[in-house]
Amino acid sequence: MPNNLSINIIPFAYYIKGYLSVHSKFGFLSYEISHIIRQRFNKAAEPTGFTHAQWRALVHLSENQNCRQIDLAEILEIKPITLVKQIDLLEEAGLVRRNKDMEDRRAYRLEITAKALPIIDQLWKIADAVEAQVLSALTRQEQQQITILLERIKSSLSEPTKL
Repeated sequence: MPNNLSINIIPFAYYIKGYLSVHSKFGFLSYEISHIIRQRFNKAAEPTGFTHAQWRALVHLSENQNCRQIDLAEILEIKPITLVKQIDLLEEAGLVRRNKDMEDRRAYRLEITAKALPIIDQLWKIADAVEAQVLSALTRQEQQQITILLERIKSSLSEPTKL
C-alpha cells in the first residue's frame, strides 16, 4: 500500500520544480553563475592575497577617487561595516589611504595609492581569464550578444521601477 505522504510530496516537488524553472530560472542561473565566477576568481587570485570583494572595492574606488566610505559601500551595495573590514585590509597592504573628510569630521575619504595600480592590473588579468573560461562555452558572436543583453538588463534596472 503506498504511503500517502510520498504521494503528496512528489506532485509538490514537481510543482516546485516546474515553478522554479518557469518563473525564476533567470534569477537562479544568474546567481549561480555569479557565485561560480567569484569562486574561480578567488581561487585564481589566492596567490595575490586578495579576494573578489577586495578587487571590486579597488576597481570602484579607482573609478570614484576621493569618495567617502559610505558612498563606496552604497556603490558596492554592501553594508558599511563590511566595507570597513575590506578597507582595513587594503589600507594595511598599502593600497588604499583614508583621509579625513574636511566637510564631515566623522567621515573618511578614500584614495587609491600608486602601489594599488599594478595589483589592480594583475587582478583584472585574473578576472579576464576567469571570464574567458566561463564564456568559452559560447561562440564569439554569442559572447558579444550576451554582453549586450546583460548590459541592457543592467541599464533598465537603474531606471525607476514601473510596476
